[in-house]
Amino acid sequence: MGDVTYIDPQRKQAVNTAEETVDAIHCLMVTLSNETLLLPNAAIAEVTGFTEPQPLDGSPDWFLGRITWRERLVPLISFENASTSGESMNIRKGNRIAILNTLNGNAEIPYIGLIVQGIPRLRVVRQNNITMLEARPANRQSVIEIVEVEGQSLVIPDIDDLEKRIQNLH
Repeated sequence: MGDVTYIDPQRKQAVNTAEETVDAIHCLMVTLSNETLLLPNAAIAEVTGFTEPQPLDGSPDWFLGRITWRERLVPLISFENASTSGESMNIRKGNRIAILNTLNGNAEIPYIGLIVQGIPRLRVVRQNNITMLEARPANRQSVIEIVEVEGQSLVIPDIDDLEKRIQNLH
């Protein structure tokens, strides 16, 4: 199906749907303890209730262990602990787990579990509404950039970097 032009009854004008959606990015806002992540909609496979992870001896504080999800062992991480060198996040039983799709087609790590607060919220972000605040912050690991969308500061995580860091633990 090509471009569709229709008359918008509320605006009383012709609207070209291709032009309206070119700059729209369907995202999910994922709330953590102290910040909110901005991820493309396709990055999250599912959000599930908290499951106690099976710890891995000698792993860093950001790697919480592995959980079983859909008959697979999935690494579970705390993004706050993985991206900062500050205090460790307090994991509570009320947390949820967002299962992220990894992007490199790595059969060993197709998914990463991420501790989150609540349920991610769908957000359509337009390119003209996003302002970069900081690219590749020097004091943060696994962060592509920090942006502002309509007055809210959001962190864009580097899922590729997280995947590499998990792979290096083995």
